[in-house]
This record gives sequence, structure tokens and C-alpha cells, in this order.
Amino acid sequence: MKTRQRTWTKRAATILSLVAVTLPMATTVASAATTTDDLSAHEAPYGYFVDTYQQNTKKNTTQTNNPVVGEMAEFSTYWNNDKAANPVLLGENVGKAAAITQKRTDAEATRSYLTDRRDLRYNLISGLGPYASAFIKNADAKTDFTSMPSTPLPANAPYSKVTWASTTSPLGPLVKLVDTTARSPFSGTGIVKHVVRYVRPYRQSTDVKVVPALSKVMAAAKADDYDFPSGHTTAAFESGETLAYAVPERFQELITRSSEVGYDRILAGRHSPLAVMGGRMVGTAMTAATLNDPKNQELMKQAYAVAHTDSLLKTKDLSANDDFKDYQTNRDAYRFRMTYGFSQTGNTTQTMRVPKGAEVLLATRLPYLNATQRRDVLFTTGMPSGYPVMDDAEGWGRLDLFSAANGYGALNDQVTVNMDASQGGFNAKDNWRNNIAGKGRLTKTGSGSLTLSGNNSYTGGTLLKAGALQLATTSALGKGNVTIKGGQLQLATTKVTIKGNFQQAKAGQLKLSRDAHVNIKKTAKLNGTLKLTAGSLKNGTKLITFHAHKGKFKHVSGLPKGWHVVYTKHAVKLAK
Repeated sequence: MKTRQRTWTKRAATILSLVAVTLPMATTVASAATTTDDLSAHEAPYGYFVDTYQQNTKKNTTQTNNPVVGEMAEFSTYWNNDKAANPVLLGENVGKAAAITQKRTDAEATRSYLTDRRDLRYNLISGLGPYASAFIKNADAKTDFTSMPSTPLPANAPYSKVTWASTTSPLGPLVKLVDTTARSPFSGTGIVKHVVRYVRPYRQSTDVKVVPALSKVMAAAKADDYDFPSGHTTAAFESGETLAYAVPERFQELITRSSEVGYDRILAGRHSPLAVMGGRMVGTAMTAATLNDPKNQELMKQAYAVAHTDSLLKTKDLSANDDFKDYQTNRDAYRFRMTYGFSQTGNTTQTMRVPKGAEVLLATRLPYLNATQRRDVLFTTGMPSGYPVMDDAEGWGRLDLFSAANGYGALNDQVTVNMDASQGGFNAKDNWRNNIAGKGRLTKTGSGSLTLSGNNSYTGGTLLKAGALQLATTSALGKGNVTIKGGQLQLATTKVTIKGNFQQAKAGQLKLSRDAHVNIKKTAKLNGTLKLTAGSLKNGTKLITFHAHKGKFKHVSGLPKGWHVVYTKHAVKLAK
């Protein structure tokens, strides 16, 4: 057994060394939902988690009467009756844990120690970045752990003794909402842990190196202090996703910190990768259940409202350290922690499933979409099947909330986005960063502004009726026809390719810099306004090229006196 673990330690170390330069998985599932049936919820043996979450009690210990036990059912195919049913996978699991602890830096050791000792909810405050200090002040947040000791804690050392934040503070409703999720009497993993009874990794192999400050505490832990699933990770996702609901402006940063808490549990030697993957699933399902519960709806409104006052989001500390300021770093870290580099050893052909009620997790992040559309976003950004632990009956394990916060991964027959800028926030302005595939069409209406930043390949075309559609990549418009009936199509890059036909109506505007280029592969029908912005002026510059064209722009603005545009057979050019 130990030889196998050492082998996996070496292999896991190799995987970890590659994480900085590669993504170990596909970006999205291959196709969009084509009918509403594809988006229907799949009932598990216990029912639906959001309906049955209050059955996670000590008297319920089976896959049919306890939703947490049912959600974690796949693990019984790896570990059953206190022994390995899949020794290869479990050997890899411990090997990965060992490799992570052996490569742990001093900074990671300190962070994982603080994560271990602090209140589970306090751990997520750092995800607020420049708003963290305002939260600490206005939520009266406290911790009694600020540094790591140079010698091990005594075996009976307690966890944090202070109240993490106050429900009577200016941010009281937000604190109370987090408490409602992360301290629900129906949350927690103690029951399922004692059903599974999987041993902690540091007790399976001495190759797993525990943080020295915790060595006596961990050595003295009870024999039934089990690994799977991770309770700290569960609480992290409950806290992080609840905060993300109230503070969607930090959605991806908060869930990245949630995933980092899980990683911290491995760094400390406390948990295995499979255990923190399971914790993510339980925490996500519990959060969705809490946010779907009718009795919490008023509190949710209050929490969101108070978060968007001077007590939090209107008080930004520009000098504050933000560990989650870099989008790509967050994305790479979150994606790796979805699977920890495990291979797809299960059935890889399962269609994506979206659990009942999961759409509530995106309600404030994508407020301009309706519930069905948010389910479609979850469907089209979900993970492929076949990864260990993640193929639960409802689909909680395959939800990729980081990608879902970037909008659709693929389009249905038609997706209409109606953004009302007067409502502010993401209703006024948003950015879809995913690479959007599919056969559907994107229709943009309403007064808000939507940016497309992906390498898109959807083929159904793009229709702009109102507001602004901003293009940040060459292929932002996919492969179909483009029509501007109203609103403004804006180039945020110097080159955009339209692979189909282009048509602009009288009420439409096309906005680009004077050194940008729109390449229309087929026919262009021109009308409306061409608005040029700052850029170099060079006689003969081709602003727009096409196979053929009809009509001309009725108005051209943004050129100095003496400059104009001319129309040739295949181009619109600058001329003086």
C-alpha cells in the first residue's frame, strides 16, 4: 500500500507542477440544451436536495432518507465496509494529498493553519478584497487567531472562541444570512462522515506532512474523526456562495476563496482531495437549499440591500491587499480544484444535469436572465462527466459556478438578453468571458451594455435591438450573420471578423476606432451611423472590408475637418 502511495505522490507532484500552465479539463460541456426537457431536474433516490435538506439529521443515515448521504453515494464504490473497494483511486487520492503537503510553502502553511483555527465563516472575508476592511468594521467581525505559533498547539487546543460577526451590526442582515446557511441545524457533514468512515490521509500515510503547529492536535483527534467529506470545505462554500449572492460584484473571488479553503485543508494534512471535492458539492447544495427556502426570502433581500450601502460596497479600500485580484489566476486555481487532476475514470457520456433550484445561485450575478435561462447557463458551463465523486444523481458535482458567472457556454435556438441599465449593477453592464458555442442566436435588447470576450463559435447569428454590444475579441460574434436594428455595436479591439452577412438599419450604430478593422466575409448592407473614435489617421485605411455591399452610412462622426469615408467595391476607407 505504501509503495503505491509513494508512486502516486510522485505522479501527483508532476500534475501539480503543470497546473500553472495548463487547464486539466474541458472548458464546457459540448452542447447547449435544445429543449426545456434538457433543463428538467433529475430526482435522486432521496428526492430533490432543495426540498429535503432538512432531512440531514442523525436519525437519517441512508441514501434514500438523507440528501447529504445520497449526494455522496458514489464514494461507497471506492470505500465500503471500512476497506478500499477501489484501491488504485484511493491510493491516488492519498498520493495527491501527500504531494500537496510536501510542496507546501511557509505562506501556505500559515494560511492553512489560520483556516483551520478560525471560525469557518470568518475565513471567507478575505474574498471581499478591498471591501474586507469595511466588512470587518461594519459587521463587527473578529478572530482570535492572527499568526501561526512556532511550537505545536497543545492536543486539546480549542478553535476560535469569539463570535465571528454581529447580527446586530450595520451589516447584520448579511451576517444573519451567512449564519442561516453555514450554521443551519441541517448543515454539516458529521452524519455522512460516520456513514462513510473514510480515514484521514495523515493517518493512512506518513508521506502526508501535517502543519507542525497542528501536529499534536491532529495526533490526538478521535479515531472516528473521519475525512470524507470535508466539513470546513462545506462551510466555506456555504459561506462564500451566500456572500456571493449578496455581493455578486465579488462572485468569482468569493468562490475562489471557498475553493482555497478546501485546498488549505489538504495543505494542512487534514483532508484528501476527494474529501474537499465532496465538501464543495455539499456546501453548494446546502446554499441553494437555504436560498430557495421561502422563509429566507425577506432576509435575502435585506442582506443584498445592506451590502450595497456605505456599510460595504460603497466603501472601497484601494490600498487593501486583494489576494484574488487576478482573474486568470482565480480561474486556473478554481478549475484545478474542481477535479485536482483526477482522470475521468467513470462514464464520460452522461448528459449534463442541473439540480432543482440551482439557478438561485446565479440570481444576483445574472439578474437580467430569467430562471430558465440561468439553468441553461449552468447546463452549458457544466463539467464533463466521469470524474470521481462528481456524478451525483442531481448534478451538483458538475456545476462550475466560476464559468457560469461568465454567462453562457453555448446558445439555444435563441437567447434574448434584456438588460435595463436603470437598475444598475450587472443589469447595466456585464461581460461574458466564456467561449460560446452552439447553433443558437444571441439577441441583445434593453438599455444595458453586454461585452463578449470569448473565442466564440455559435452559428445562429447576432441581433442587436437596443443598448450596447461590445466586442472584445476578433471572434466575439461567432460564425453567423450580424444585424443591428438599434443600439450600438462597439469594438473594444482593433479587429473583428463577421463570418456571415452584416446588416445595419437606420437606427443602428457601429462604433470603432479610426485604426480598427471590421472584416465582413459576406455581404454588408449599410445604413445608420458610423461613429469613429480616437485613433491614427492614414489616407486609404480600410475601416470595413466585405465581399460585397449595399447602401451607405447615413451619418459618419469622429473625423476631423477635411476627412471623410469612401466606398469601394470591397471596403469602406478613410480619405482626405
